[in-house]
Amino acid sequence: MTYAMNTKQIIPKMKNKIIKFPNTPMNQLSNAQQVAMQMETEKNHTEENLEWLMKKPDWDKLPKLDSKTIEILALFGDIMKFSPEVSSRIISKLAEFIAREPNKNVDPLEEYLPWVEN
Repeated sequence: MTYAMNTKQIIPKMKNKIIKFPNTPMNQLSNAQQVAMQMETEKNHTEENLEWLMKKPDWDKLPKLDSKTIEILALFGDIMKFSPEVSSRIISKLAEFIAREPNKNVDPLEEYLPWVEN
């Protein structure tokens, strides 16, 4: 059984929601706009990839989620859209990650909240 699927057939292509005025070249966007566009692109890519991976019949045999995926879920999980089945599978994978590595878990938002003391 092969899993070589075209994700465009499954999930429509997501677009960035950062406003770029029509005549503004990419090199004239502010640094904040460029970072926001890059983060939005990463979020969309992660969302599409997780949806595709978690719909596989052998989703439970997949290796643990990588740190970048977990960081994206921590930052954008509340606005990502998954099917109910995929959502429950992601929760299962996250719980598995937490159970296996309880001492290594840190708050991924910590670096974005420098004013919060530990």
